[in-house]
Amino acid sequence: MPIAPEEVAKYREILMDKREALVGQVESLVKDAKSSTEATENSKSPLEDAENAADTYEQDFAFIAMESEEALLRKIENALRRIRDGTYGACEECGDEIKHERLEALPFANLCVKCQQLEERGLRQSREDNFEVLDEAEVGEEKE
Repeated sequence: MPIAPEEVAKYREILMDKREALVGQVESLVKDAKSSTEATENSKSPLEDAENAADTYEQDFAFIAMESEEALLRKIENALRRIRDGTYGACEECGDEIKHERLEALPFANLCVKCQQLEERGLRQSREDNFEVLDEAEVGEEKE
């Protein structure tokens, strides 16, 4: 059963709110990383080596967090595009409906649970490949 228009509107609102919050977080992380980098570059005292190491660690952590937030932003943008295209709620891999419970938990989900599990196991294949995914028993037989 396709998602009702009022449900799609609800998910759109949730996605928009999440996007706005993430954009703010990314901007804050960029600002923090920049100020931390400038402080490290301006430091000249050998006594500040430990402090510089801590700053470097914080910079690395900020960049990792920023990359993670940006990846989530891309997923949200993709979900908003699917809403505009009228394909929201359909699995991008198999075309089946994504269950409402999954969309409640992950409104940016683009795969049904089955296809997500296959992807996580490295067994997901594009529809264009036009061949079957082997079950685990068949995969084990091929390795022998």
